[in-house]
Amino acid sequence: MIKERPGYMAEMRVEPAREADAAQILAVHIAARSTYYRGFVPEKLLAEQNERDSELYRGIIRALDRQVRVARLDGEVIGFLVLGPCYHPEPDPAVTSQLYQIQVHPEFFRQGVGSALHAEAVALWQAAGVRAARLWVWDFNVTARAFYAKYGWREDGRELPAGPRIGEHRQLGYRLDLPGLAAGN
Repeated sequence: MIKERPGYMAEMRVEPAREADAAQILAVHIAARSTYYRGFVPEKLLAEQNERDSELYRGIIRALDRQVRVARLDGEVIGFLVLGPCYHPEPDPAVTSQLYQIQVHPEFFRQGVGSALHAEAVALWQAAGVRAARLWVWDFNVTARAFYAKYGWREDGRELPAGPRIGEHRQLGYRLDLPGLAAGN
């Protein structure tokens, strides 16, 4: 990974992912999930779960109903986002899109990469006329929960239908109402 230097993050850009980015996207995903799952998933199981093929992300990038953007610094992917239609039926018809992932390589945590990716997601939703979006977050991932709350996401009491569990932990539903953002709320 690229080592940071003062003022270097200003050179980062967010752009549409290319199929050629799949291996780097997968590497960012594994590094990020290994960081936030540590202590909640046994190391052996985490290593097994991280055995993935970059074809997974090539397929996601090719999918017509997904939008994938990467944060790139000096040609390297240091973060990414994936959004698309909601996986599960929503009780409110205004919720029409889901943020599946924002992942940032741990070397670049708290340097504005996640914020730039989130701003891109909001811009994509606003351009598409999305009124409200869905997100699922592990209850133990307090860093992600604080990040999303900072940008107006609110926990709405939903739990992932038939969702996975890690011990007693579950995924919590968050909702972002986009018209409120446009009004400056």
